[in-house]
Amino acid sequence: AVQQAEATSSPPSRGLTRRAPLAPSVRRPRRWAASAAMEGKNDAMAQAAKKVCGEWLINASIMQCHDALFGRIHLTEAGDMVYMAGGGDLIGRGFGKWTAEGPVVGFQCEIFQYASSSTKHVQQEAHRFRGIARVPSKENTWTGEWYFCAFQQPPRLVGRFQCVRRNTGPLGSTANARALEDCPSDAKKAVVAKFDKSVEIPPMLEKRWETHLVQSDIPDVYYVRNFLEPRQIEELERVIDRTCDWEHMATRDTQEFGASQRCPCGRSMMRVNLPQWQANIVNALHNLGCFHPVLYPANSVRLNAYTPGQGIHPHLDGPVYYPRAATVSLGSHCVVDFYPRESTEEEQRTFSWDRDKEVPAAPDMPRGTKPKVSILLEPGSLLLFSGEAFIHHRHGIQAVEEDEIGPQVQNAKDIGLSVGDRLRRTRRVSLTFRHLLPRCQCSSIV
Repeated sequence: AVQQAEATSSPPSRGLTRRAPLAPSVRRPRRWAASAAMEGKNDAMAQAAKKVCGEWLINASIMQCHDALFGRIHLTEAGDMVYMAGGGDLIGRGFGKWTAEGPVVGFQCEIFQYASSSTKHVQQEAHRFRGIARVPSKENTWTGEWYFCAFQQPPRLVGRFQCVRRNTGPLGSTANARALEDCPSDAKKAVVAKFDKSVEIPPMLEKRWETHLVQSDIPDVYYVRNFLEPRQIEELERVIDRTCDWEHMATRDTQEFGASQRCPCGRSMMRVNLPQWQANIVNALHNLGCFHPVLYPANSVRLNAYTPGQGIHPHLDGPVYYPRAATVSLGSHCVVDFYPRESTEEEQRTFSWDRDKEVPAAPDMPRGTKPKVSILLEPGSLLLFSGEAFIHHRHGIQAVEEDEIGPQVQNAKDIGLSVGDRLRRTRRVSLTFRHLLPRCQCSSIV
């Protein structure tokens, strides 16, 4: 699976041949007309680029809430755009495309942002916004319509946006934005049609993930048996044994990579580059859609090593992370348990650490609580869980020397095991990949 994800395919190159000049008596084919139309579109982009390319300050209103979005955008001549949240308590970024048709220009951007001081989990998917306007007649200002584009729903007009060139003056409130300029309907429809054709489904909803979804009462749990090949498992085990500097705990040995240094401001962690042997797996996870390389990349890797008889107490990873985790298993098998949904409200959760259980702190579960869903993790497998499974269902590994297969082990039959079978553990190492959320603007953790 890693090899397939790392492989990049490109269409075969096609040689271009020089055509003889058209004779005056030869009628031009339709493809020439199509080429001329394309040149017209490129000309529209070129003309618009003179007015809109570069860096702008932007704010937008959403449902009569003025200045709900504020930050910077940069549009390139190639039709790309990026967004960075600015000011206040917001941390965020986005990327997208812009296009033009006649006098109308539009941009569409996937934006992922959150309040840095929030103790709640962030949203699981980015929000898609779209701006439509007339090509700005003034050099340093720009105003247009602002749409929210929910997946599989028609765009919804929610307000207006305004832009001003950076370092050319203040950006006022959208409450005082100047009147919108009229956009020719045909050109506006053409711009909208381009964006509608470019919409992609969220990666985890793609068909390639359907066969890996664990069918149970807990949603958003995926299991991939042969994520790694045997030779890849052996190589990773050699690298880990040779290079890791373990912190020894009562329940396991552990080491953190990627974000282990605190920012001088004290509010966040600073980025530390991952070693190349981890970066290769991260690239595969990005290519498979498990994480997004721009919006919420896998920037934190936790290694845990367990000897027989060790485990990890049922816990929730917490809102310090984007609500998704991907765990790769090496060495021994083990059974991971997911427990019934928590009733604790997010506001009651903290960022504290339980020193006795060696997991994020949380109230004790009711006595006698049993796992709701269990999965046997095989060497080389990938466990991916997000959304409700990440936020509301504790997960853990029992501290035993052998696992007994119970009726709640969802994949036992697929592996050829029956209820009551016992499997003795050996040493197991796991790599858990997550996106640790930045909590300050000092230095990006992305």
